[in-house]
Amino acid sequence: RTNQFNNYNSNGIEEMDTSQKFDIPPGVPTCLVPFDKGWDEQFWATISYYELNTRVGEQVKVSSSTITIDGFTDPCINGSKISLGLFSNVNRNSTIENTRRHIGKGVKLTYVRSNGALFAQCESDSAIFVQSRNCNYINGFHPTTVVKIANKCSLKIFDMEIFRKLLEDCSRRGFDASFDLQKMTFIRLSFVKGWGAEYQRQDVTSTPCWIEIHLHAPLEWLDRVLFTMSPTPRPISSIS
Repeated sequence: RTNQFNNYNSNGIEEMDTSQKFDIPPGVPTCLVPFDKGWDEQFWATISYYELNTRVGEQVKVSSSTITIDGFTDPCINGSKISLGLFSNVNRNSTIENTRRHIGKGVKLTYVRSNGALFAQCESDSAIFVQSRNCNYINGFHPTTVVKIANKCSLKIFDMEIFRKLLEDCSRRGFDASFDLQKMTFIRLSFVKGWGAEYQRQDVTSTPCWIEIHLHAPLEWLDRVLFTMSPTPRPISSIS
């Protein structure tokens, strides 16, 4: 299932709510673990770039609240841009090459540190496609829905408050329910070519150019909760 988001206001941008703070709710079990707060504040995500099912280049830890991921070749490392044109791959085929030429200005990600919200704005002339279980939950979509974002349109693709409430609920239901929330801590985004039920490509690993965003804060929260739990007993062996 694919959904297309058009304009949210007169400028085509969803307004960002920066008024709320977030903390682990009282109902979530926690434990005292070593935690480098400075690390969490410095890097809020790790971004990996893929071509089909192959990761290309090094993973990039992101500290800037706004980062642009484009298809150009800017060699400067300033923390606010990732130029995919710099990434080389000897196994690149003609479909990937052609797709890379159309990434253009790509996508701008904006992370609101005060409330943990993440927004994606399409800067490319071609659409981008996003699969975010958090976003899908907010909008009442199937968890694996892929959302199409057109040029100059913006979408909130992660809401920390929603994740907090889900984590509180899942922590009461045990290890398995909580562990399943790790699927909500990463977001997949493809350029130019979409995937899913309405496209010939059924899986993101069939798209020529895509990125995966791992969000640090929710992963850290989830890790703290899982640390206090025991996995559900299930028979398992080396050949199961």
